[in-house]
Amino acid sequence: MLSRLLPGSFGAQILEAESFYSKGSQGSREAAYQAYLQRTGLDQPVFYFSISSSAEPAGIRHIFPESDRLLLRQLAWQYGNPELATAYFRALKQFDNPVEQPGQLQLKARIQKLHASIDPETISSTTDSIYQLLQGQQQGLVLRSAAEALIGDRQPYRALWPAFSWHGVHNQYHRWFSDVLQGDLGKSYRDSGAVQDLILQAVGTTWWILFFSMVLTGFLALELSILFVRQKGGKWRRLLLPLLFFLDRIPVFILALLLLILFASPAFLQLFPVYGMGAYYVGSQSWPERFASLFPYMVLPVICLVCVNLPYITNQFYRSLADVSQADFTRTAKAKGLSEGRVIRRHMLRNALFPIITLLSDFLPALVAGVVVIETVFAIPGIGRLLIESVLARDYPVLVGVVLVVALFRVISHFVSDLFYGLADPRIRLRS
Repeated sequence: MLSRLLPGSFGAQILEAESFYSKGSQGSREAAYQAYLQRTGLDQPVFYFSISSSAEPAGIRHIFPESDRLLLRQLAWQYGNPELATAYFRALKQFDNPVEQPGQLQLKARIQKLHASIDPETISSTTDSIYQLLQGQQQGLVLRSAAEALIGDRQPYRALWPAFSWHGVHNQYHRWFSDVLQGDLGKSYRDSGAVQDLILQAVGTTWWILFFSMVLTGFLALELSILFVRQKGGKWRRLLLPLLFFLDRIPVFILALLLLILFASPAFLQLFPVYGMGAYYVGSQSWPERFASLFPYMVLPVICLVCVNLPYITNQFYRSLADVSQADFTRTAKAKGLSEGRVIRRHMLRNALFPIITLLSDFLPALVAGVVVIETVFAIPGIGRLLIESVLARDYPVLVGVVLVVALFRVISHFVSDLFYGLADPRIRLRS
């Protein structure tokens, strides 16, 4: 719903840009825009029903360009008569490609003035001057008559009255949801490629970055929290905690740029590639060879994600273990003469797993948010960069598809956390 409420579209941007379409006539661009709406399904209503103002003209989404759409909406809301506002707007549009005639520059200036004003006095005086300039021609007469009818039949309070419309199953949401249930996420507006294919290609790159970042962050956070809990870990805690607090204050994009400057720049140490994921091979290359070729490109992004998330994860792990260290069973295990390491890993850790599992279940979606920045900085063709490109290009099918995949991963992560709850505590599995 939010993607459809945003102003503008990919097709409108392409048609209005300085490209092949800008060299054509206004009529050809409008025809191309209508064809684009039909091809993408944007000519249909957004949902099963709609509630709008009674002054809103029907079919306003079909008007091109967007500045004309805004003018028609302003006229309808100002005068409360969508039929007469549409008639005046069409009469005004007849002057977009006028024939050669005397006073062409003056006529163009007056038409531009009407496109920028909805004031009744300005509209009345300007249409009268256009009629006189055209010396009674049909175009001027139609425009002046439409303006007089619009101004004379004002209904200012009609815009406050709501209008309910039922569209049935012939709407954009029903079409999209039906395709999603069949595994079809739609077509990209940019290249007409299948959205699921674009996402699968991007996930193949992002997955390795997310996997290694999650494993390294979880392992380091667990070991650091165990080190802090140990009695002999006090000096390490005093040494490492300020460093973790310092890392926690650095924004992810600043840290990514610093790593690029320090370890991927000829001015310092050019140890790793600057951007991308290397050359893409097909066919004979084996999986280990493919991974070895990608590894140098993943080092800096993985280090960046680990450094950004490590302070928070370590703090949560440490708090969980510190709470368990005051429990009765911990003191009992120490009284039995068990070593400190065995007490922590065999008794404390298992009872501290519940908040840790909950935290890790939310860690994967949080990593995806960081990957958006990382892949943009390092120019990695992954899911984060695909999301940014789809936002900038207003490629709504790809945008909605990426958000849907991220939400699906979040649901799966919560389901996996429920399974781990049962593995961590058998009493959950035995509970009726």
